[in-house]
Amino acid sequence: MVSRTEVLRFRRNRYGHALLKDALAAMTTTDRDCFKRFAPVVTACVGAVAGWMLSLAAVVVICAGPAQAADAKQAKYASIAYDANTGDTLFETFASDTRYPASLTKIMTLYMAFDLIDKNRLSLDSTIPVSAQAAAQPPSKLGFEVGDKIRLIDAIKALVTKSANDVAVAIAEKIAGSEEAFARLMTKRAREIGMKNTVFKNASGLPDDGQVTTARDMVTLAMRLQDDFPEHYKLFATRYFSYGGKTYKNHNTLLGTVQGVDGIKTGYIRASGFNLVSSVKRDGKHVIAVVFGGKTARSRNTHMRSIIARALKQASTRKTRKPLLIAKPRPVLRPSLPTQKPVIDQAIEVGRADPPPEPRQTVRIAKVRRHDFLRSPAPEIIPPAPAAPQPVAADRGRAPGTLQDQLAALLANSGIADVSRGPEQGSAADEGGQQQQVESVRGSYIIQVGAFSSQQEAEAQLRAVAQRADQILTGYDQRTETVAKGARTIYRARFAGFESNAATAACTELRRRSIDCFVTRSQ
Repeated sequence: MVSRTEVLRFRRNRYGHALLKDALAAMTTTDRDCFKRFAPVVTACVGAVAGWMLSLAAVVVICAGPAQAADAKQAKYASIAYDANTGDTLFETFASDTRYPASLTKIMTLYMAFDLIDKNRLSLDSTIPVSAQAAAQPPSKLGFEVGDKIRLIDAIKALVTKSANDVAVAIAEKIAGSEEAFARLMTKRAREIGMKNTVFKNASGLPDDGQVTTARDMVTLAMRLQDDFPEHYKLFATRYFSYGGKTYKNHNTLLGTVQGVDGIKTGYIRASGFNLVSSVKRDGKHVIAVVFGGKTARSRNTHMRSIIARALKQASTRKTRKPLLIAKPRPVLRPSLPTQKPVIDQAIEVGRADPPPEPRQTVRIAKVRRHDFLRSPAPEIIPPAPAAPQPVAADRGRAPGTLQDQLAALLANSGIADVSRGPEQGSAADEGGQQQQVESVRGSYIIQVGAFSSQQEAEAQLRAVAQRADQILTGYDQRTETVAKGARTIYRARFAGFESNAATAACTELRRRSIDCFVTRSQ
């Protein structure tokens, strides 16, 4: 007959074995290996005193702690090394997993600024005003007061070296009117240059749990920056920047300490760890490397040095990769809005891109509190580049009532103040009067609704805008004007034949319909 003591011991052991089985099933391979090593020792020491429950708990604590720490570290870490000569990935770890970019975001902010400089919409001497929102940004910052101004060349160097958040917001507002609008342009542009899993929410990289990227996308951005703007890229080699009586050292300390490193940017927020994108050219080789999630700046730099050394051993001196153009020509599938528009002065704003998958481990981060201020003055509008003189066909005459009818409909819908009528048409025999009237009605002002890398895209944009705003634009000439930008050609999509007031009113109405545009005078 089995004694009561033996029955209780059996039940206790059976319950303990069940707990052990469940715990092992929930463990990772690393956890189980740890459990097997520690279980006999802990059971011998603890089990005899407190039984199965405490023994099991002790082993789980011992084994789960390091594993959880490793998971947390893994959720931040990623790396990749890329051969810029061949276009091959040399090696990678979690390179396609989403991570927080931190101040690597400013690389894209600068890409957008360089793009406008290249189109003559901005210059290095352009002044950037500082709004209340920009001045209120947390460090790192230059510490501007509301209303201060900074030249664009100084703003660029402030981002490259000091990683100044106030300057990043000021640039965003200069270009797009608000940081939110600028972030949407950044995300859209990122898609166009091949960054498939990146979403930008601000211009600085300050904490926002919706702002994510990948190590692979950062390689794409670094490579496109060098391909598209080789002269501007040289600014990333700036080691010291003096402004306002102070001198700032570049946070990227690999510059000048690792042979061949010519940029590009560091980044850090608590949720991301210490990030770094590096470019190194040595002995005919060219490597782009990215590290996310360093524990400290020093450990990140040490790891980057080892990645660079390993990558250079594998990299090729043969240049077989062809530099990418600003935007590849794409076939027009249908007469609607182009699927992608390659430059910042695009006309029609598209919806936000779908967010990429969340990081492997969700990390809750505090968002930067926004300050509510009185409405600041409207941001200074970036002056459009003057159109190069182009041979165009002679303007066709048009009944004088057409323009005024359109303006009347436009102004009735938009609430814009009426403009004075032009001179009445002269008699058919009055040749001089007829010519004067035609010039007045046709006008010498142009509305530009986009600039593209192919004529097909420009024409598709004109058709799409005309379809969306037919009451405003019917009867005006649709033009694609070609402009050479170095080795590239840009095709501007334009509606021509406006008077000054009519062009301003029409462009205002287009913007009200979320169609971006600007007015310029035909040369």
